[in-house]
Amino acid sequence: MKNTFTFLLLICFCGSVRAHDHSIGLHGMALFAINDRIYASHLPMPQGKHAVQFIFETQLPNQYKTQLMPLLKAHKLVTVRPETFSLNKLRAGQITKFSGDIFIGHFERSGKIEHTNITFNVQNTILNKAVKSSQDNGLFYTIGLGNRTCLLVHKIGKSPSFDQIAVANCDYLAGNIAELNSSANRPVKIFELTDIVNAKTLYLETKDFK
Repeated sequence: MKNTFTFLLLICFCGSVRAHDHSIGLHGMALFAINDRIYASHLPMPQGKHAVQFIFETQLPNQYKTQLMPLLKAHKLVTVRPETFSLNKLRAGQITKFSGDIFIGHFERSGKIEHTNITFNVQNTILNKAVKSSQDNGLFYTIGLGNRTCLLVHKIGKSPSFDQIAVANCDYLAGNIAELNSSANRPVKIFELTDIVNAKTLYLETKDFK
């Protein structure tokens, strides 16, 4: 009887370990705007629970969208300190909204808080990829957004690496995704790609990937 009870306890313990979600945490984000739409990019890290490149379209209450759009279109850095949640559930579509505080600048680097407890509705997922820190740098996820617009996102690789997001004109259909090689292991200033023109960087981070 004692052995049976111990066995059942062991099963419960193992089940609870498997059920624990190690992706729960504070997942900061950067905001950027393209064609009057606002997108949020999870701030990735090379390893650990934050080693995910996840970008989605988000909907904000109109009054906040109106205030933020001029800053975003001027390519000012705007970040979000959200409530604690499971990144795995967000990636799986099980979280459809969350609340957070909006900062002008980086919220962990002396950014100025602008709005608190704002609701972010999660809409279209644009990119959902795990970071592989063993791969070479220089590849860019190239994602069609429609209206001859593409999003270019550097595929984070070996340290030192970088997180770079750019917008460009292209002929990709909405939802199409490819990987293009920039032949550079550093942030790209000019994309010398025949089917990508007028590229502009919207977000760039290097400190977290040294």
